[in-house]
Amino acid sequence: MNSTPTATLSIPLPAASPAPSPAASPGGGGTDVAAFRRQMDEVVARIPMHAIRSVLDAVEGAPSPNGERARHLRDALVDHFNRLRPMKARRLFTSLFEPFLVDDPVLYRSAESVPALVQRVDMGGIWSALTRYGFPGLAAEVQSRLDGMAREAMLDAVLASPDAMVMRELMRKEALDFLYAMAGDRKLTDRFLALANDEALHDARLRTQYLGRKAPIDSDLLGFVRALLEHNQVLVPLTERMRRDIDEMRMGDRQGAGDPQSAIPSSAEVDCQSALMVGFVRRVRDLGLPFRDQSQLLAWFAPLYGLNVKRRYDVFLRHVREHVGSGGPAVRESHPLLRALLCHFTAACTTIREVVDGMFGDMDIQDGGVLSAPAPTRALLHEAVERFDRALTALSGTGFLASRSTGPALRAELAAVSRELTGTVMPALAARMQAAMNARHAPVPDHEDIVWLLELVWRWGRTLGNAGYANPELKSLRLYAVETGRLAFLQAMKAEPQERPAHRMAHMLRIRRLMAAMGETVGGWISPVSQGLHRVVYSYLEADGEIAGDEWAVIDAFVASVRSELSRSRNWQSADFVDILRLHEARRRAGA
Repeated sequence: MNSTPTATLSIPLPAASPAPSPAASPGGGGTDVAAFRRQMDEVVARIPMHAIRSVLDAVEGAPSPNGERARHLRDALVDHFNRLRPMKARRLFTSLFEPFLVDDPVLYRSAESVPALVQRVDMGGIWSALTRYGFPGLAAEVQSRLDGMAREAMLDAVLASPDAMVMRELMRKEALDFLYAMAGDRKLTDRFLALANDEALHDARLRTQYLGRKAPIDSDLLGFVRALLEHNQVLVPLTERMRRDIDEMRMGDRQGAGDPQSAIPSSAEVDCQSALMVGFVRRVRDLGLPFRDQSQLLAWFAPLYGLNVKRRYDVFLRHVREHVGSGGPAVRESHPLLRALLCHFTAACTTIREVVDGMFGDMDIQDGGVLSAPAPTRALLHEAVERFDRALTALSGTGFLASRSTGPALRAELAAVSRELTGTVMPALAARMQAAMNARHAPVPDHEDIVWLLELVWRWGRTLGNAGYANPELKSLRLYAVETGRLAFLQAMKAEPQERPAHRMAHMLRIRRLMAAMGETVGGWISPVSQGLHRVVYSYLEADGEIAGDEWAVIDAFVASVRSELSRSRNWQSADFVDILRLHEARRRAGA
């Protein structure tokens, strides 16, 4: 196999600049020039990566009275930007797959490789194996030439240059030839996959927490990569068009709904996306014979892209039911679309179990420990529960949850996830929730973690209940939490004379947030005859300070209870009640 470039790359070198004279240098001498450059390097290192391009554009576009200083600043910006991207040849090669690549920690945990899914870490592993066994000489030469080209220009511009495109085409052909030749050599294939999987697993563990094992790079994935290399020129533009159309249609639906942040698609938007998917399926199959064999992944490239890259489970379900199986259950689990959906579901279940075990494994809640959920852990578990919900809905819609062949395995996954919720999460949550509700003078250190976990658990429980796995322990926890919250709120309303009203209000608001995480309200516990709450509300309405929205919620609930009490009877507190009502109306008018 030829491992050196077969084309001559003509890369024009910039003319050498004359050495600056001492008078033209920033400080008048070579030592001062070096010191100035070091100073520029230190300044540039503090600029965020996302801002370097705009700063460089400003430097190059602005007329500078001192061109030498501007040149040093520009060189420092370019050098800093390019230095953080040392693997230039790999970047150039993987740009062939850019529209297809995803970085999905949930799908790392699939039991097998997901059909038509190319993870960035997998492509990195394949690149490492190609540079070892496929074209080591070509990869080294491309890296050397890109290093030289990137000394004077930003790497993004270098990788888009005509010379880089020639080098990328050489690597594409070499990789394609090697993968075809390797398919007939079992020992070479085993060595190639071993190296690629080791590299991919190492990179994946750097990108996510609590990863036990990763979906393997196997011969099926290599076959799909080979097909992408072979048909790159026709698939890349089509995929870019598909991505753009899906994004534009989703954006238009959000604007039409009047809520730009809405994550719930309308039925009309799902219909439009489904019709769009059918159109792209036809366009893919019009590309030629390799795309018409419905037993191969390429024939189902469009809906698999919508599932793996865009995560459109709703559109995917509609496509499977209406355009593949005409009802769902007739489609066998060996079908590429259903295999992909099963992989998504098992990956979400595995992620939930691994993250819960990892997060709670080192906590001893019973001995006074607190919850600790860093932002990456929260994001990963939240995404896993959301994907669990959406994948389960799609599987139920296709009939696979009730199928005799796939149903038992899916129900075993559901039972395992339910045990994780019952045996690990709920005991720790119950202990911390009680501590948070009874924290009278200051919030517990993990209050925000408790609120987040409560919201997540209740969504998790609803999903299991909808699938027929309603959790009795979760219902008991809810009853316990509501009763604990009621008693804690009654105590929180009892303001002592020496306590500041703001402290009492803060405690009531903390309990209110915990209850809201479970879909409960505290309005029914607010009593008009509570002297402590009366003093708190009166002090807030009488003061000139601004009242926050959640504080108004408690105040309005108390005033509503006062109105209800006055409408029923006249008692010895009626004068105080009327005074509170007048203050409330005056503050509301002032705010309006």
